[in-house]
Amino acid sequence: MTARPAKSKSAAKKTMAAQADVHALYERAVQDPGNDVKFFNRIYKKLRGHDPVSLREDFCGTAVLCAEWVKSGAERTALGVDLSQETINWGLEHRIVPAGRAVASRVSLVCADVREVKKPKVDMACALNFSYYCFKRRDELLDYFRAVHAGLAKDGLFFLDLLGGTEALVEGSTDNDHGDFVYRWEQARFDALTHDFLCHIHFLFPDGSKLLEAFTYDWRLWMAPELRDLLLEAGFSKVHAYWEKTNAEGEGTGVFYEPDYVENQEIWWTYLAAER
Repeated sequence: MTARPAKSKSAAKKTMAAQADVHALYERAVQDPGNDVKFFNRIYKKLRGHDPVSLREDFCGTAVLCAEWVKSGAERTALGVDLSQETINWGLEHRIVPAGRAVASRVSLVCADVREVKKPKVDMACALNFSYYCFKRRDELLDYFRAVHAGLAKDGLFFLDLLGGTEALVEGSTDNDHGDFVYRWEQARFDALTHDFLCHIHFLFPDGSKLLEAFTYDWRLWMAPELRDLLLEAGFSKVHAYWEKTNAEGEGTGVFYEPDYVENQEIWWTYLAAER
């Protein structure tokens, strides 16, 4: 027998893409749980006059927002709902359990269809990162909004974010440099007749390696007036639209207000809040 030659260190070294964790990359690229918690709390207190205690995060993924919510108050509880048990398990291992028993004991994660979970009733519910766009038919989205309404306490609020602007209606991609990786958002296909759109998340690394189509979304792009009408039809009493203030350079400041009029832009992202 002839022994195989030993691999060189350079050949054996894994690429940055091979070593990367897609869930951790997604959290860094897409999520901002600390600011979400601050925004939710501020708006709830403004509209309801007291602090919220319980949160339900639909399409919770790794449940990093659930963890951040519970950390923000000793009495706070969180319920996370997602269809992927694998992603929930990752969140338990990397976000919930490491936060300590005092936090973990107040977080419940359920693998289920978000339309089927209606208890326990909560002060606030949220659906972020446009995940509810997976409901491409009007009746499906209406059913989901009705389920959210049924799962809220009497003075509950429902928060969701939405995407818009002229560039949201065309194919293309944008890059965001995070230093040790580039997050690329690609709109691969858009149907002007149905607003169905296919999107991918890619991660690119300094060593030239890539994670292409790390996440893929087959969605419908819902417009703000459509969402408002559906929320009211589902039983919500009022819908608030928020817009981010910008500085002199046109950059977002993280401060949101309710505008009377908004001129369309190339791309925008914002929140809606629906009162039960």
